[in-house]
Amino acid sequence: MTDEVSMARTGLLDALEALESHIDALVIVGAQAVYLHTGATEIALAEFTTDGDVAIDPDLLSSDPLIEEAMRAAGFTPDPRSSAIGSWISPRGVFVDLMVPEAVAGTGRRGVRLPPHDSKAMRRSRGIEATLVDNSKMVIRATDVALDSREFEVAVAGPAALLVAKLHKIHDRIDTPPRSDNKDAHDVYRLLRAVETPVFVEAIGRLLNEAVSGEVTRDALVQLRELFAQGARARGSLMAGAAEELVGDPLAVSESVALLAEDLLEALGS
Repeated sequence: MTDEVSMARTGLLDALEALESHIDALVIVGAQAVYLHTGATEIALAEFTTDGDVAIDPDLLSSDPLIEEAMRAAGFTPDPRSSAIGSWISPRGVFVDLMVPEAVAGTGRRGVRLPPHDSKAMRRSRGIEATLVDNSKMVIRATDVALDSREFEVAVAGPAALLVAKLHKIHDRIDTPPRSDNKDAHDVYRLLRAVETPVFVEAIGRLLNEAVSGEVTRDALVQLRELFAQGARARGSLMAGAAEELVGDPLAVSESVALLAEDLLEALGS
């Protein structure tokens, strides 16, 4: 595992330690959650991430301690960029994003209205609503437990919720380089390769039937068809393949992810 991935895990542990009083309201999302589900799958592109992403369920969030006070007390500082609401920098320089699904984030454009917490302590994010429904508890540890013995039992987004979130992220950023990232498309490939189709079908069925996650899940299935299931030349398929440039077989990845996406949609009857 790379030094960057190890450092990212340390930053995530720092955030979990800071917010331990709120741990029942936290759900680990993003690349670190993807790797927790897919780590045993043999894929040419190595795991790589430099940050941590945490979704917050406002229904389970208490008012004490305040998010901003807990993060500052642990040595985190807010990202100084005005556009980076909800992004915190750990004492080791790792970025950790605290996000609330838009459907439950209250009024506002980017910040989150969950008083008494500061509106800029967390940011609203559309597409992660499914993580509130599809998640399970896992024990999160450092990549080298000999150097860091901390561990936390916390909810981790399930594969279906992560697929929905990744599809929204790709769709929202695909026309705005440099925010568009081939690695996000490769994470879709990684998930579809590692997780059995019936697991996705069962979870997606639940997501479609829940008010908080139904709309974003339906949108994600449209995005899966448009970005991946249209074939190896579809934009998402090409991005997934491009992520393996110099380390794998881009064409094989593009073809494989397109077929996997098509198989999933057929299994869903979409």
